Amino acid sequence: MMELEQYKPYIKIILFLIIGTVIIILISVLATSNTSNSIDTYFSIKEEHKDDTTNFTSYLPNVKFSSDDAKKVNEEIEQDFNNALDYESMFTYQVDLNDNYLSLATFYIYNDINDNNYPKTIIRTYNFNLDTGNLVTDTDLLKEFSITESDIVNTLEQEFTNYYKQELESMYFTEAECNYDCFLDLRGIDSYSDNVFLYVVNNELHFYRPFAIYSRYEEEQFYRHEDFLFEIDK
Repeated sequence: MMELEQYKPYIKIILFLIIGTVIIILISVLATSNTSNSIDTYFSIKEEHKDDTTNFTSYLPNVKFSSDDAKKVNEEIEQDFNNALDYESMFTYQVDLNDNYLSLATFYIYNDINDNNYPKTIIRTYNFNLDTGNLVTDTDLLKEFSITESDIVNTLEQEFTNYYKQELESMYFTEAECNYDCFLDLRGIDSYSDNVFLYVVNNELHFYRPFAIYSRYEEEQFYRHEDFLFEIDK
């Protein structure tokens, strides 16, 4: 037991790097959807910081609109970025330029000391109207794309039901060991309608929904490609 204990700090660093690397790789793939260089008109990277321990680079994104909304968003993002650095966590982003919207998502990845020091991800999204530079409300986005809250709830329920069935098939646990309610509890999900963040990519409305991927059943391998981005089923 003593030998295992002495390696635990290194195990946590490895887990921390895995989730950060997965998000970075998937973000790089998604970024190819931005086919126009004009994104530089609306967006830039204000600062980069490389952590000497994890060798992971955090990025501070910045939106260039002159609106009050943009100013407040940049201030909020910079505060999150600085908090991440203060706690030796990771901070990165995803940005997509659409016909009418600039969508920006930030990812604050940290080790949760209240949950076995497992890596967790805090996601925020910001959707700007290109013409006004103002934030677009979730209500307006749902209306614009003819999406309802029920569509989002149904999408998540179906996705997690599929995840649960696949994990059963992969023998991470049996139904007797962990039923569907147990599975949702492991994911940290109390409601399908909470902690949902709308995001526009390729001129279609999606949403981010972060959830726990580590548990006593060592499920992180199953979620090794998870980016927390969901396409809405209508």
